[in-house]
Amino acid sequence: MADEKNNGETRKTFKHGTIINVISSKGGVGTTTIAVNLAVSLAIEKNSPSVALIDMNLLFGDIPLFLEIEPKYNWSEITKNISRLDDNFLRNILSVDASGVSVLPSPSYVNDPDEKTPEIMAHLLMLMQRVFDFIIIDGGQPLDDISLKILELSDIALLVTVLTPPCILNTQKLLKTFRGLGFPLDDNIKIVINRYLKKSNISLPEAEASFEKEIFWNIPNDYQTTVNAINEGKALAQFAPGEAITKNFKKFAEKLRAESEKADPALSSYRRMIKKTPNFGKYIYQKDSLSINRRRRQSDVAQHDAGSKDRRRKMRDGIIIVGHDRRQNDNPDYNGPEKRSGVDRRSGKERREKE
Repeated sequence: MADEKNNGETRKTFKHGTIINVISSKGGVGTTTIAVNLAVSLAIEKNSPSVALIDMNLLFGDIPLFLEIEPKYNWSEITKNISRLDDNFLRNILSVDASGVSVLPSPSYVNDPDEKTPEIMAHLLMLMQRVFDFIIIDGGQPLDDISLKILELSDIALLVTVLTPPCILNTQKLLKTFRGLGFPLDDNIKIVINRYLKKSNISLPEAEASFEKEIFWNIPNDYQTTVNAINEGKALAQFAPGEAITKNFKKFAEKLRAESEKADPALSSYRRMIKKTPNFGKYIYQKDSLSINRRRRQSDVAQHDAGSKDRRRKMRDGIIIVGHDRRQNDNPDYNGPEKRSGVDRRSGKERREKE
């Protein structure tokens, strides 16, 4: 009984951080600004959740400038000491901002890109999920294997764009790419419009129609306040707490926190099954070839009537399968006898001819 009680307490106290990946539809749309201010807005919320901020712009990342910190360590320490990576080592190499955000910056110079691998990223993120409530990633544009691994592990992907034709076109391409890859799942992709102006030439409904997806959040265009905060090395919550854009980020953080609570914390993202393309079989319907899911419907469990000359059956959705043979799955042109569940369903004449 005592062991069961201890196991139950362990499950309750086990932390499962939410990975929020901020990616851009095009360079210069403001992913770093959003990642930094979102991280700080989450960190200063009620109950003070623990927040980590990772700079995945592996060459010349700017996060230390946005928060005016001088980190002692960066990505090089992770790659060179991956065998030592544990909770204590991770906490020691992270720099902490005044708001409480723990920052892992990118290298300040070009080093060996081969040191960073998707496996190292998976190891790091799994560990950080045990330590932090939220892991915010400034992902830039997803182009390489490391970025794709982060996308696969992300609980929420914030796709940042602005209402200009080039950005909208790139956003459409990225959404199509993600749907082709099978990850992130469409429900986990949240479109964020940055620098939003109500009098924009492209309206929100027009943008949603082009994306075939609802826009999750809009961030107003306040260039001057944002630039002044960056020049001071402070987040908007610290530099201009009363401004409309700061309040917008606060509401943005609250909404994302609510979204993260919808997920089951007992199922970590690195154990979550990635939605796979179903295996399809070939069926015949009125001389046309259809692709439908191979899994049988619950209402389609009855066997063919052995004495019926017309070996047809009607499915729940009205599709009639004619002369179904499971071996057609591998060879659509196969016209041989049907054999299912180990039962020889050839006619007596066919059996005699074969024997």
